[in-house]
Order: sequence, then C-alpha cells, then structure tokens
Amino acid sequence: MIDNSALKTRIKLLTFFLIVSIIPLILLGVASSVIMKKYEKELSLSSVSNMCSMTSEHLSGFMKIIESKVDYAAANPYVRESVGNTDAGNASVINAVSYLDGIAESDPCVLGIIIADTNGAISASSVDFASLDIQGIDPTSMEDDIKYCSGFSDLAEFSVHDGAIHVFSCSKYIKNSTGETIGSITFVMDTSRFLSQAIPNNKDSLDQTIVSDWNGNLFISEKTGVRNYSELKEFGDKKDMLDSISGGTLSKQYEYEFDDYEKVVQYANISNTKNTSNKYWSVISITSVKGAVSRYKDLSSSIQSTIFAISIIDIILIVLFSIMFLRPITNAMRILMVNELNVSSQRVLVNGTTELDELNKQINVLLDTLSESEQRYKYIVDMTDNIIFEYSVKKNVFTFSDNYNKKFSYRANSLKYEDSFFVNAKVYRDDVENYKRFVAAATEGQSVQDEFRFKTIYNDYVWYIVRCAAIRDSYNNIIKIVGVMIDIDKTKSREQKLMDKASLDPLTQAFNRESFELSLNNEIDLSQMRKGKDAVLFIDLDNFKHFNDEYNHAVGDEVLVYTVETAKKLVGKNGFVGRFGGDEFVVCYRETDDMDASLLAQRIISVLGDGFESENSGQHIVMCCSIGISYINPEDSDPSDIIERADQAMYSVKKSGKSNYAIYVDK
Repeated sequence: MIDNSALKTRIKLLTFFLIVSIIPLILLGVASSVIMKKYEKELSLSSVSNMCSMTSEHLSGFMKIIESKVDYAAANPYVRESVGNTDAGNASVINAVSYLDGIAESDPCVLGIIIADTNGAISASSVDFASLDIQGIDPTSMEDDIKYCSGFSDLAEFSVHDGAIHVFSCSKYIKNSTGETIGSITFVMDTSRFLSQAIPNNKDSLDQTIVSDWNGNLFISEKTGVRNYSELKEFGDKKDMLDSISGGTLSKQYEYEFDDYEKVVQYANISNTKNTSNKYWSVISITSVKGAVSRYKDLSSSIQSTIFAISIIDIILIVLFSIMFLRPITNAMRILMVNELNVSSQRVLVNGTTELDELNKQINVLLDTLSESEQRYKYIVDMTDNIIFEYSVKKNVFTFSDNYNKKFSYRANSLKYEDSFFVNAKVYRDDVENYKRFVAAATEGQSVQDEFRFKTIYNDYVWYIVRCAAIRDSYNNIIKIVGVMIDIDKTKSREQKLMDKASLDPLTQAFNRESFELSLNNEIDLSQMRKGKDAVLFIDLDNFKHFNDEYNHAVGDEVLVYTVETAKKLVGKNGFVGRFGGDEFVVCYRETDDMDASLLAQRIISVLGDGFESENSGQHIVMCCSIGISYINPEDSDPSDIIERADQAMYSVKKSGKSNYAIYVDK
C-alpha cells in the first residue's frame, strides 16, 4: 500500500511537471497563432505605416538641406554681382560660374544651377547644366515656385540631348545689400538620384513606396522615373484619392482592388513642402494584402514549429529528471504515509547526495525535532496541575492528561468523543445551558474560554476556567481540538467572600474605596489565569459642584446614584463598580467580544449625556464626565498602581477639554 502510494505520488509529480511545462508552451502557441491570424494584416500595415513616416521625415530632412544650400548660394557675393550680366566674359559671371560648378561637383544629386534676373533672363549657370542642353525649363516659372510652393517645383521629365531626365528644382530670391529682390537662383535636382536615397528598396515586391508632388506626378523608381497618375493604369481613376493625400485629408487607410489583388494605400506628407493651396508632397506606400498576410503566416508557422520542438525536448528532460531525482521520494513516502507515525523511532533512509536526499535529511531533522517536542509536551503535561485534553477529530478519540483521574470520578466507557468527560461532565445547574453552548462552539472550531463549576471526586463543585482552540490542516479543516482546565476555585471563593464582606457606599451602593481595592487585587490573579484583558476605568463627573449650587444637595445625590446605576448596568456580570470619593468612581471591567473598555467608556459618556428626570427638581438633568482607562498588566501586583494610571489618563482628558476618555500609555 505504501509503495503504491509512493508510485502514485511520483506519477502525480511527473504529471504536474509536464503540465506546468507543456501547457504554457501550448497556450503560447495557440495564443500566437490566434494573435497572428487576427492581426497579421494590421501588423503588416502598421510596419509599412512606420516605414512610410520614417521615409517622409528622411526626405523632409534632405529637402531642408537643399533649401539651406540654395539660401547660402543666393547670399554669395559672386552670385549677386552676376545677376543681370549677359556677357560670359564678365569677371563677375566667370566667378559665379566657377562657384556654381564647385557646388554641382560636390553634390551628385545637383544637375545644375541657374541664376536669372527678375525678367527671367539667365545670367549664369553651371557648366554641367549647360552641357545637358535641357529643353523646356522656363526661368520665369521659378518665381512662381518661390511665391506659391516654398521654392520647390513639380516633379518633371525633360528632354536632353541623349534622351530624357527626371528633375525637380528648388529656387530662392537673390537680394542685394538693401534687401531688394534682383533675381533668383535655382538648383535643378536629379530626381532619381535624390529620391532613391530615401525610398526603401523592397526586394520582395510586397510593398511599393512612391513620392507624389502636389499635382499627381509620381516618382516610382529610378527605372520608371516620373509619371503623372493619369498615365498609369493603376492610378488612372484615383485623382480624388491623390488629392486627399496631397491635402492631408485621407484620414484612414485606402483600400482598392487592382488586377484581382487587394491593395492598401497609406501615406505621410513631407512637412516642408506645403504650398499656398495647403497641399504637400507625399510619401505613399502601397501594400499587397495577400503578400503581407502570407509573410506573417510564415512567421506564425515558424513559431509553432519552434514551440513544438521545445515541447518535445522539455518532455524528454522532465522524464529524465523524474528517473534520476525523484527516486528518494519513495523513502520519504514510506515514512510519511504511515497512519500512526512514531516520531521517536521512524527515520527516512538516505542513500545519495541529490537535492531530494538532502530534503530527506531535513525530514529526519524534522522528525528529531518533533520527537523532542513530543517528549517536552509529555513532561509539561505531567508536571502541571492544569488538566490538558485533546480531541482528534478524524479518529474520534478524546484523551485527558493523567491528573484528570485525581480530580474527577467519571470514567468513560471508551475514548470516543461521545463517551468523554467533555460531553458528559456534571456541571452546576446554573452553568448547564452555558456549558452546552460552550461545547458546541468548541467542536465547531471556535477559540473559546469560560468559567464553570464541575462536580469533583469529592462530590463538591469546583470552579474551572476551560479554554479550547482548534488545530487546522492546510485546507482549513479541523484535525484536533486542544484545551486546558485551570482550577480557579480558591480565587473565585475569595472573590465571593470579598463580595459578601464588601463595604458599600451608603448612598450609591457601590463598593467603597477599600472594598474596591481588595476586589481588584483578587481580580489581578484571575486576570492572569483567564489570559484576558481587564481594565480599570476612573470616572470623574465634570462640574459636579454646579448641581449642588444650581439646585440642591438632593439633586447632587441623585446625580451620584444615577452615575453608579448607569455603570453597573453597562458592566453587568463582567466587572464591578466602586465610589472612590466625592464625584469620582472606579470600574473594574473584563472585556468581551462585544464591548471593550473604550466602547464601555463611550457608552457611559453617552448615557450620562442623555440624562434623567430629577424627582427633587422636576428638571431634566444632563451630566458630563471624563474617563481614564488603564489595563491590568501581567506584572501588576498592586491595585493602587493600576488606579493611579487610570487617574492620570483621566486628568489628561480634563486638561484637553473634558467629556471624553483616554487610555493610559507608558511614556
């Protein structure tokens, strides 16, 4: 049976390890598949959108550099001096051409540079530009570019002596020293070279990035060059879309069908190309949805394959781990699965040095500690005068310490709970109902304590404090109920004698000062045995002299009597009340679950504040009081010390406004 249990335990552990390791991998695979399937299109488009924005920012930076170069050239003295001179041999023109040649040679994207006067006449140009023999550039259009398009022209294709070239230009005014416009300077850029630097090279052909100007001229690639949208089959009917892009008003992704393929258009405007019509150059990305989805499907399949491979390796490692390291569990199970574990003799066999063998060594240390605790517990039980009892719920066995036989004559027929003294004890008739409730609460697992009178071996009734507590397992099930019976008969007898002999205040029928202190002294002993919280409340009536002066001494006496009656009623059987002198009273109170000392003080203040109807004056009398609280400490032995602490707490209330309570705190 033990071996089977050990085997089952090992199988459960192996299963647990497999579940803990494999299930997260499976869930990860399923989750990744679901997420990829749900978002594969969005993921692809998001990636393209980010690339589109980056390309736009990149181009914007390049175009700012062009503008700064043009501005710098426009301010050059040679350039200024050459404006309006048509004589190629003029020194200022020669210097200007030399300057322009240097700029063109340093930047391969610059095809040439043109200087023109305000009438559009070309004053000078770079040699490279002149050698191209470009047909179709109108210098007068440069001024329109400056006025309406931040200096930039449309994307265009021009004829040259050996074919065609794709260009755009950036123009700026040339001003003299007084700030008067005297001409313009234009940098003619090679579109293919310039834009190819910024547009990504998409080798997989899943995405296409193009640049569009304000008027629908599109640069697709160096090979294709610049084409107007109307020349392209794919964009022939997309004028509204391109206008919305150029105006920055296409707020969502634009989807359309072309050659049976679903495509998505996304864009980002180039910020520094805004013209006076509030249109921009734009970077446009066109994504093939089918291709994008297939790309992420391949990624999803790769993830699934990787997770499957890891799962296989994980299973192999776990099985090897079980074979190598879980064997020592059998040794521990042979000990721990025994119903009646004898901790004084049982030990786990240790054969190796693995982690589990080390664990078994610690189990042996634990068994040694339990054996020591078991013996210590037995010795303490044998030496104490208190009666210790224990109820094992699962076994239904109830046992008492040996000293029980010296106190009581009842002998149970068996060790069963229903036959035990705990259930069948002879209790004083006034305590029977309360004891039944106590037994029921204890067996339900509540921590309870109360005082009862039990019939002893001598046929008399003796007072005992009975205290019970439940021991629970990790599932919060009750496994044992333990308790103790403490003989308090001598102290209770002394308490009763003190009550009988107590001298009462003739007016209020409360204990006088001497009787209160004697009773409190006995209460100190009982408090230590009960392990409860006992407190002394020092009550002083605020402005008591007012009642005697305002009414008469008879009304003052009514106030004193009503104060004592209020305190007695609230304290009940859990304490006693004394008159300390004049308008000062003391209360000894044993705290309950329903009311602690602070709550008692609040209720006394509240009831006195509600007042009473005076028979002597016919008036409604309302009282206020200040209350100090001091708890009985385990080290207390002198009643006057406790009363003094409560008195100090009461005076702290008097100083801070009266009609309140305070608890004494050691400084």
